Amino acid sequence: MQDPIHGRISLVQPLSTHPAVRAAFDSIRVRAGEPSHLDRALAQAPSVLTPLLHLTQALAVAPATTAADRELAILRTAQLCDSAYLFAQHEHVALQAGIDAGQQHELAGWIESDRFSDRQRVILNYVDAMLGPDGVRDGVFAPLALHLSEEAIVELTVTAAIYSALARISGALNLPPEPGLAPGIDR
Repeated sequence: MQDPIHGRISLVQPLSTHPAVRAAFDSIRVRAGEPSHLDRALAQAPSVLTPLLHLTQALAVAPATTAADRELAILRTAQLCDSAYLFAQHEHVALQAGIDAGQQHELAGWIESDRFSDRQRVILNYVDAMLGPDGVRDGVFAPLALHLSEEAIVELTVTAAIYSALARISGALNLPPEPGLAPGIDR
């Protein structure tokens, strides 16, 4: 049974009886509470949901990337991909990871802001380049390598790439923010 929403597809019920969906949703509940609208939309294709879930869970506990670095990259990715859904999903998580409300508010203008450390600026520049038309050039990568290990660079790169895809998926499916989360994306 499915639950229709105002998006483009219906969401799978949180208490699905499909074995793969039930296992995925149980895994989500253990680490993060109830499945999100995105999780429930992806559950329409359990063979897609399961590997994506494994990857995002691996990134969430990746040993070389701090939670603050990861959430900063996710918020900037959401912003660059114009994903109010993804931004809303991660605002609170980013706060808990140490990305304060002032930084979130000034994220669109990070270049001019004095709220970001040198490390954060290098990460933001890298994410901007990754998602921009010119890609990552040596002048962007070299400073990143001074601040992060190769393992952390790979983790951060995969994080930005996967969350870019998730932003595109949530946008294409027109997923509304979860109840209680207001879209708060500044451009």
